[in-house]
Amino acid sequence: MLAILERFLYGALVPDADAPEAKTGWNIKPTQHIHMVCEDAGSLIATSARWWFVPHWFKGNVKEWKQTTFNARIETAANKPTFRTAWRSARCAIAAIGYYEWSGPKNDRRPNYITVETNAPLIFFAGLHSKLNDGTRTCTILTREPAPQIAHIHNRMPVLLTTDEVASWVSGETTSTAAQNALGTSWEGRFKFNEVNKFGRDDDGPELVEPIDRLI
Repeated sequence: MLAILERFLYGALVPDADAPEAKTGWNIKPTQHIHMVCEDAGSLIATSARWWFVPHWFKGNVKEWKQTTFNARIETAANKPTFRTAWRSARCAIAAIGYYEWSGPKNDRRPNYITVETNAPLIFFAGLHSKLNDGTRTCTILTREPAPQIAHIHNRMPVLLTTDEVASWVSGETTSTAAQNALGTSWEGRFKFNEVNKFGRDDDGPELVEPIDRLI
């Protein structure tokens, strides 16, 4: 994974030797550890974090944190007490190959697999992270209004960074409102998406992203 990240980011990364092993597969869920890139002591590091943000000031066990914080709205995160410190000084980029959104009537919701057309082996979501007193890292994925191409699927989407946006986001250089509003908008017209077969919480495998074969 480190070699893939370095090729994507065009720069050396410091591996975090103490990081818990990140989950890999086709169905990664909140509370599992996922791959991310962040700054630490002036270096860009490749590490992992528990996907369910817990702010650094929380003194309990991560499992005692009750707020739903695996996602955060980019429009409001800077001012939310839970996220505002991380917004200022603990940004990250979270590695993925795509993501799922469920859509349709409440009693018949169906999954859609969404990614983008790119020559890079990975895509990156803009995120925020924290490091707790016991050394545990946690993270959240930022969301925004959807690109017009996929607005019919869901009313939100992850903030998808381009290669050129990763370093400036992680370093905190992306500060202006205009720049933040632009994050994730450069992929319009390049989304790839397809409905896939329903799957369960513990299902995994490449078949989860295969287009559904409907009988006509």
